[in-house]
Amino acid sequence: MPHTTTPASHQQGGLISVLGAKDLGCYARRVNVIKGRGPRSERVRSERVIAVVGAGASGILTTTQLITQAAALSRDYKLRIQLFDHTGELATGPAYGTPHECHILNMRAATMSMYADRPDHFLNWLDSRIPQGNRPASGDAYIPRVQYGAYLREQLHTAVEDAHRHDIEVEFVTARVTDCLPGAGKALVQCGDVVYSCDAAVLCSGDLPGKGLPQLAGSPAYLPSAWQYDDIAGIPSTASVAVIGSSLTAVDVIVLLDALGHQGDIHCFSRLRSLPKVQEAAPTPWKSQYVTEERIEELTGGGARQATLTEVAGLFRQEIELATGAPLDWDAALRSARRPVAETLPEDIRNAAEGRNRWYAALDATGHLAPHLWNRMDDAAKEVFLAKHASLWAMYRHSMPLPNAEKLWRLVRAGQLHAHTGLRAAVAHGGRHTLTCVEDGREREFGADYVVNATGASPDITELDDPLIGNLRQAGRLRPHRHGGVDVDFGTGRLIGLDGTASTPVYFVGPLTRGVHFYTNSVETLRTNSTATARSVLRGLG
Repeated sequence: MPHTTTPASHQQGGLISVLGAKDLGCYARRVNVIKGRGPRSERVRSERVIAVVGAGASGILTTTQLITQAAALSRDYKLRIQLFDHTGELATGPAYGTPHECHILNMRAATMSMYADRPDHFLNWLDSRIPQGNRPASGDAYIPRVQYGAYLREQLHTAVEDAHRHDIEVEFVTARVTDCLPGAGKALVQCGDVVYSCDAAVLCSGDLPGKGLPQLAGSPAYLPSAWQYDDIAGIPSTASVAVIGSSLTAVDVIVLLDALGHQGDIHCFSRLRSLPKVQEAAPTPWKSQYVTEERIEELTGGGARQATLTEVAGLFRQEIELATGAPLDWDAALRSARRPVAETLPEDIRNAAEGRNRWYAALDATGHLAPHLWNRMDDAAKEVFLAKHASLWAMYRHSMPLPNAEKLWRLVRAGQLHAHTGLRAAVAHGGRHTLTCVEDGREREFGADYVVNATGASPDITELDDPLIGNLRQAGRLRPHRHGGVDVDFGTGRLIGLDGTASTPVYFVGPLTRGVHFYTNSVETLRTNSTATARSVLRGLG
């Protein structure tokens, strides 16, 4: 039977550095990595405990917000924050755990600050950490993601330093959380046979790969996740590789293969559309005139009714036409999704380099409103959008950085990279893989030595091979959202159970709230959600 323990500053595993004492020596002294502990006999009467599960970007942002907001409160209790992660590392998830410099941020450095009130914070950090000759020329640069991971870790280190001065203790617990149980108004965080009693828990699971392509699961040359960096590096340089998916995740795979000196053919397959469009090189900031919070509230009567897809599309049409100074050609946009990449990519690169794709600046300016707008749309609108338009939207809205586009174009020119739409089937037989597409009305088959699934995280949580999500779902303490991910309260992130209530003090921050908040992978959205959740958690502590 699992035994329940209350937090303790002592532990049997001793004090272990998260990143090595040479990197964060002071941090290692302040943040405990707990391998195992015995029960504490008596809990400090005036103590409150918050568990944060997951030490990726979502967990770091949430922990930092909890510290910052708690430090500003007048509290009559001591606060302890326990940050759980089974890896014993920080910021090593799919986004920022890559060791490869070729994996750059998909957003410009100027947009990546952890702090809404200090938009230049990341740029200033770069200036203080990178030697003069290697610093980005401007905020329009795309920085290697490994550097952003270091930024996240250092900001947590700084927050922990501040926590110590405000009677807030932070522990880093190296353990896999397998369940989160209700208990007399508390959250019981279960790690194997040990249960930690907490006043509130914030689950910060990042992107989790789904089952992918089960028909290929038995093939030793099938990689079910694009985040298997070591396995991708182990692909023979002359092998032919099929990349399933055409999103920014697929671009990451192709760029990595290129950086590793891959010489074999690379075929990129998707069902509906080709590779992402290309971001404007140095966009002039755009101030939205139509897709604004005021217009959304006016359209919906302040939330009295919900917007239809036609109404929302109308706002975006007006915004894009104003930004580009030309009528929006929907038919051309649809055709572009299936045009050969050898035609579209050089055209997109030219437009980006010359600043002629102002539609991107217009779309980018609406990013902070995406969750709010999604919340104001009716369910029918959301279902039609996800079924018929989400792929095309992602192609334009989540465009690739110009440096990556130029790398892909070099591979296309060399005859090494090929992109195909109309994917119908993928099978493995006799050590080879066959992929079938329907292009221009004709069925075609392609062979590949290796297949990499780059479709990214699954929106269907029933497909996730994660014990925490699985146990919560099976017990009815977590409800799958009809539009993907987990169901939470929009404003607080509080987890909603199968009975439609949020009866346990358990919250969720991260990509898996996509059904509620729509696009949840951006730092901007994670920053907003972690701030709101931290506020709600602390308010609930009294």
